[in-house]
Formats: sequence, structure tokens, C-alpha cells
Amino acid sequence: MTPRKHCVLVMMASLIVTMALPSTAQIPLHEFEQALHSIPVAQVDSMLGAIELGLNQPDFPAESLLRLIDRMARRPAPAIEREAVLVVITQAIEEGLPIEGMVDKAFEGLARNVPMAQLEDGLRQLRTLLAEVRDLLYARGVFSAAPGTQSAVANVLPNTRFNLLVVHISEAIDDYLSGGGSPFEGHLLYQEVHERLVQLEGVILDSEDVALVLERIDPSDLTQVALTAVS
Repeated sequence: MTPRKHCVLVMMASLIVTMALPSTAQIPLHEFEQALHSIPVAQVDSMLGAIELGLNQPDFPAESLLRLIDRMARRPAPAIEREAVLVVITQAIEEGLPIEGMVDKAFEGLARNVPMAQLEDGLRQLRTLLAEVRDLLYARGVFSAAPGTQSAVANVLPNTRFNLLVVHISEAIDDYLSGGGSPFEGHLLYQEVHERLVQLEGVILDSEDVALVLERIDPSDLTQVALTAVS
């Protein structure tokens, strides 16, 4: 088992706990403002605007993001480089993407003392993957219901369940590419995605959601997603 896959298993329990926490809106926006000023960042208003949007989402990792900003404030690197990393994450929020995996990747990079520019590049790749996987699911007829609404249609999933699929498919591809895998090896990409989803089936992901996705995507789809991320 690779260190990254071991990390996924370790984080599964914490993710279950996080999903059960009260609304993230209980964290005041001014706490984020104070943390951003402590870096300091130049784009405070735009970043706060994105975070405010995120706080209205039930699965927004507010506590983790606030901890990350605090960690960035203590990182011995130029403020502009630390801000660039956070900009990638706040842009993802503005695009409606789930950022749990991006925050985790940033924490991992800080723990390994990854240079800020390299960490920024890695987060940009993951952000692209999240967007491409979301669009792929839409193209294959798997949709997300608006937060707070319910659907009796099997291929229209609650927003939180849809986002979990997007996150874990994207992370599986990201791990494969970061490990030196070729985006042209679609069958290996599919194998990585299949393994990740089945591993989390019944624990983090609903079994019917896993089956729905795996029967609708194929290796060529994942090759295209990966090529977009590395181009």
C-alpha cells in the first residue's frame, strides 16, 4: 500500500466525523479575515467572498480551511507565494468545486515541506481534475441535486454524495499522475479509480453511487480527463 493510499484510509474516519458536524456557517467570516490578514494576503476581499459562498454549503470544510490558513501564516515563505496557494483553493470554491481534497493535499504538502510553487502547481492540477471529473459525470448523465432538495431519480444524487464521487475519482487520478503514471494508460487509470471507489464503498460512498458511476465511465474518459489536467 502506498503512503497516499494509507493516508486515504486514515482520513476516512475523520471524514465521517466531519460530515456529522454542525453547519460550517457557525464559524464567523471575520475569523477567516483575521487569518488572511496574518499572512498577509492582498486579495482579502475576493478570497473572503469565495469563502462566504462556501460557508453556505453543507459539506464545506470550514474548520480545515481555517486551520490551513493559520498554518500558511506560520510558513517561512514569501507572502505572495503563500497567497498564490490559497488563491487556487478559493478559485475552486468560486467554481463550485468541492475543496476537501485540495485542503488535504495542501496540508500534506506543508508537512513534507514542499516548495510553495510546487504545491501551487499540484493544487492547480487537482482543481482541473475536479472540474473535469464533474463535467464528465454530467456528460454521462450523473447529476447533482441542489443542496436541500431531494430527487427520486437514481442518476440525480444529493449534492454531498455527488461531491464525494468527484473528490475521490479526482484524487485517484491525481495520485496516479503524481506517481509518474502516464495519462495515456486509460486502463490503469480506470483500475485506480475502480479500486478507490470500491475501497470506499459502503464506508464513505453509497454502493449504488459507485455502481452508477463505474458503469458509465470508461478508460478513454479518464485518459481525456488526465490529459486535460497535465496539459
